[in-house]
Amino acid sequence: MVTINEKVTQIQAVSFEDFCNAVAQRLNIDPSKLRPDAYWVDDVGISSVDIVKIVMLIRQKFHVKISTTQAGKIKTVENAYQLLESALNNK
Repeated sequence: MVTINEKVTQIQAVSFEDFCNAVAQRLNIDPSKLRPDAYWVDDVGISSVDIVKIVMLIRQKFHVKISTTQAGKIKTVENAYQLLESALNNK
């Protein structure tokens, strides 16, 4: 008899608010700055190094894979959230 252990992957939706709160906590910034149309560098005031931290947060906290190519396209808060949603849907 052969027993196979199957791992069930459950996709959990993440609200925009939860995403923003996680980012704000990681970067120690005011979550009210994180509007969907806000540009990370110009509006939120973070550096490109902080954008890398956001990508790492998405990878670690939400257990999704994000390529360097995808990460390089993040310009706004909404871009980052959409990237997370897309990664969760493709999990």
